[in-house]
Amino acid sequence: MTSAWGHERPVLRVAVADRVGADTVRALGNDEEVHLVAATAPADVMVAPATEGDLSRLATILPTPAALGEALAVGADNLGLANRVLTTLARAAGGASWPADVRLAAPPVPRLGTAAPVTQAVVAALGPAGARWVAVDTESDAVLDDRRGGVDATVAAFTTAVSGCAVLLAAVAGRPALTVAARAFEDAIACDIAAVLAPHPVVEVVWPLAGAGAVELVVFGAHLRGGALSHQLTDLGARWAGELTTAPRYRMTVLPTVPAKPAVVRVAEGESGAALHGQRWLMSAAALGRFLAALPPPMQLGKVEFDDGSWRTAFGCDGAAATGRDISTYGSWPAAVAAGAVPENGSAEASTTTPRSGR
Repeated sequence: MTSAWGHERPVLRVAVADRVGADTVRALGNDEEVHLVAATAPADVMVAPATEGDLSRLATILPTPAALGEALAVGADNLGLANRVLTTLARAAGGASWPADVRLAAPPVPRLGTAAPVTQAVVAALGPAGARWVAVDTESDAVLDDRRGGVDATVAAFTTAVSGCAVLLAAVAGRPALTVAARAFEDAIACDIAAVLAPHPVVEVVWPLAGAGAVELVVFGAHLRGGALSHQLTDLGARWAGELTTAPRYRMTVLPTVPAKPAVVRVAEGESGAALHGQRWLMSAAALGRFLAALPPPMQLGKVEFDDGSWRTAFGCDGAAATGRDISTYGSWPAAVAAGAVPENGSAEASTTTPRSGR
């Protein structure tokens, strides 16, 4: 298959079991990069009712049934391929069923429930990434009932008996077969944890982003990934989504706060400005609302112009408060910190404690 730009598109062979719903089949059929094949034919991905999934695959995702309109098992020999197919299904299903405050990423240091005999193998894989461990009865649904003081997900011996969502991982060298389970609609958390345990690259864009109605926030200073205040976003389930640069129409000064923060303001027409580097976070609309409600003055959220011509919701500042040292020439907050132009307690170093990409 050839795209509009003349490039060959990869065709994903997807086998669909007979009892899969018509809406699911239609959504896959409308994806130009998917080729539907019979349930018994060789395929890259298998889509079946949750009770009939091909559990011989290296990775099988059991998504929250209400998110897609039916209980499915999507299996592949690569977690990324199963995630790709679910992205199509989530986009087609729309986001009406997703909770307003859904978490879109595992925390930087997730709290995981586990039990023998898998604890040692899982700790060996996830321990260096900074996960905390709680001994629990992983066969009890009550483990995930209460988020307060509880666990973000459970990692147990292989089972299909889950009440929320899960990722099933077949055994590989040095690791037994596992089930990573999370609460209903916290599929992103299950995928993030499973991605570290799976023998494949981390999944950068988890499928719930296609259906959960994520909103964007661009940050420039203490809320950068690993920064002094980044926990204010990750505590709300926000997911780090990459870097970008503003149009050369802004300036950045240092606010006298603890920790130090940048004041980003747009220059007047005809004045010289700078292009500033920032980072994107994705979160639920409810999470963004709570974040905004707690934002202290003179910080503001508003539309900022970027070098691709887009206008995005981003951090700004009341212009009357932007009277500190001008650090615009450094182009970014980390560069200004590294040069000693701002206090170190405002720095944003790369996180070394996150077990997956979306923090």
